[in-house]
Amino acid sequence: MGGTFDPIHLAHLEMGREAKRQKELDEIWFMPSNIPPHKSGQRITDAMIRYHMTELAVAGMEGFLASDFELKHQNTTYTAETLERLSGEMPENDLFFILGGDSLFYLEHWYHPERILAQATVLAVSRDGATGREMRRQAELLMRDFGGTIEIIDMKRMDISSRMIREKIKNGENVKEYLPKTVYDYIMEHDLYH
Repeated sequence: MGGTFDPIHLAHLEMGREAKRQKELDEIWFMPSNIPPHKSGQRITDAMIRYHMTELAVAGMEGFLASDFELKHQNTTYTAETLERLSGEMPENDLFFILGGDSLFYLEHWYHPERILAQATVLAVSRDGATGREMRRQAELLMRDFGGTIEIIDMKRMDISSRMIREKIKNGENVKEYLPKTVYDYIMEHDLYH
């Protein structure tokens, strides 16, 4: 599962848990992006800080790993290229790419969606109110246009976003309920997002 993870929060972890459980996956790699193409021009926390928060979030969780794979590449990181590199390095593994249901509706505008779908089964997690029917219809359209396989993962609704957490911290509001304790403590200790 890739993302900016600025910061990683409980909904990210739940997405990973549900994908792992429903599809019986061996491992979930939480992979912070280096320079996300969709965030160009926006202020983003240093990549190593985001990676460290990801490490803290998944520590001790069986089958969950923090990966610095994308951080090793200095330029903008595109999902299609990351999946191709992973596939080349681990050709014996079946790859799955986990994304939020909201992203499913923009996937056709990503950098080479046909290359993404050629390298991995996409697991779209319904976590933001999109109905299963809408997501299944979108998945069918994408598979028709780009090939590959897209499957839907059902998850209870969690109204949490990294942007919301950053704004609440900036406004002096408590965000403990949205974050793993280790990540919350790290953010407070390092005075992030003020």
